[in-house]
Amino acid sequence: MKSSLAVISSLLLIFSGIALGDTSMDRILSALEAAEITDAQAADLLVQSVMDNDNLPVRYLEGTDAMPCGTPAILEAYRLTGYSPLASRPPLSGPEYIITSPDGYFNIHWTDSGEDAVSSSYANTVAISADSSWQVECTEMNFITPPPDNGVGGNDLYDVYICYLTGGTLGYCSRNGEYHPPDSTQACTASHIVVGSDISGTGQRNCVMAHEFQHAIQFSYSYEEPTWFMENCAVWMEEMVYPDVNDYLMYISSGDNPLRRPWMDIRSGSMYWYGGLTWPWMMWNRWDYESVREIWENCSAVSGNYMIPAHEEMFAAHGTDFESFFMDYGCWRWFTANNWFSGCDMYNEESSLWIPGPRVLPWHHVSSLPFSGDQTAYETDTYGIHWIQVDLSSFQNQWIKMEFNGRDYFEWNLGVIMHDETGRFNFSWYDCDATTGDVTVSAGAYGWDSAIFFPAFMSSTSLDHTYTFDITGTDGIEGSPSTTDIINLNVSSNPIQAGGYITFDLPSNGNAMVCVYDMSGRMAATLLDEEMQAGSHSIQFEGSDLSNGTYFIMLFANDQISGQKVVLSR
Repeated sequence: MKSSLAVISSLLLIFSGIALGDTSMDRILSALEAAEITDAQAADLLVQSVMDNDNLPVRYLEGTDAMPCGTPAILEAYRLTGYSPLASRPPLSGPEYIITSPDGYFNIHWTDSGEDAVSSSYANTVAISADSSWQVECTEMNFITPPPDNGVGGNDLYDVYICYLTGGTLGYCSRNGEYHPPDSTQACTASHIVVGSDISGTGQRNCVMAHEFQHAIQFSYSYEEPTWFMENCAVWMEEMVYPDVNDYLMYISSGDNPLRRPWMDIRSGSMYWYGGLTWPWMMWNRWDYESVREIWENCSAVSGNYMIPAHEEMFAAHGTDFESFFMDYGCWRWFTANNWFSGCDMYNEESSLWIPGPRVLPWHHVSSLPFSGDQTAYETDTYGIHWIQVDLSSFQNQWIKMEFNGRDYFEWNLGVIMHDETGRFNFSWYDCDATTGDVTVSAGAYGWDSAIFFPAFMSSTSLDHTYTFDITGTDGIEGSPSTTDIINLNVSSNPIQAGGYITFDLPSNGNAMVCVYDMSGRMAATLLDEEMQAGSHSIQFEGSDLSNGTYFIMLFANDQISGQKVVLSR
């Protein structure tokens, strides 16, 4: 069993610098950090928040948000004290019936008496959704299958229990008291799933099953990883298994999420991590689902919390790094909801449903120059950003200069998006001075509808994350980028024909990747992916395998992204 100090240090490592929401789990962990309760008391309260939420002390319950998934609370309870009988396999309130799922992967445990009672039809829908989850996640996407449980549930099929859950919890996955394969070289464990007995609608039951089964898979790779990415992936997996349900939209439309609270750390807990499905979603759209699986495979090879290094390894395998991908993430999140129609192919077309979309704080809407501002009351967390939007309609004959000054001696980046309503855009990002936190960027306004500047704080500190900025209009080119800093993606004609040409400029040597995406946002072709010398380049548009229609051509190079919408016509 870990000591109190070790466990609190572990929890602080997982949640350090992270703005939490307000759930029972949050309040319990805050009380633990403040030494108001012991490890054992916190563990009992965490389990109770899932099993018997209605009887929690008022201070942990009143006015809190419901946690749809109880897995994080159960997992943190285990990390505090180890085995807890309450989080082990649940007894049912009546006679226990067991049905085997149609494909033979699961045992579904249910009863028709007492508070856990459901109908046989309910139990069968759970069985069918469990098989669908296995089929997509393990068979099609090739995620690892959960290990056998040494016959605890009657045989080695995976066990799912249908029970009455309180406090808005829809389901959970528990590794408590479960079998650990003795020949495993990783932090691998068997587990069981509990699905609520009163989930209304087959669609929601389907999503709960897909979500919790992803947690079972994660425990097969490593149960030592932080819960933020576990939840990101579990909500994303709901979309992978049941793309027509879209239950996840509730986490995008309001509350704490990466679009409405972009200043929050991407590792944030509480309700944020549900909306954080946009993080693995971006990986999926850029490199397909294997990239997400690679992160879990990397985690399985190293003991302890290896999540950020596991990300770095995956990014390196795809020719980038964490910092660059995170800055791209600031750009990709911008092109969602009503911004998606501009044709910049961020995520896929479904992201147009992510209403109301990216939030620009009232103090960061700029329509007249000069303009000065700061971080407002919403400081950026580590791995947090603000979008500062400049309406360029009145400045078409000028260059727009952003002078940014972040708090000294910390790592700041500044992203710059230039876009119009036709599907043309350019994105670049810049390192701020390591000592002063300063950077000055100028961009020509001609032909662009909006400029979006976004500062990103990349350091970990308890000090305030403050910054100031000034935006002015200039008659000439000042600062950076100059015209030679931009990658300038162009096509020989539009409509373009197979055999046409794509040209671009590289300010410095580096990897260049040119991809073609269809209107659904999926990659249709890769035209180039190799190391290139600085200078001007031209490649042929190979469209022989593409049908006539509208596509997006995307160039990724030199910490920039440039895209253009084209029509293929033969």
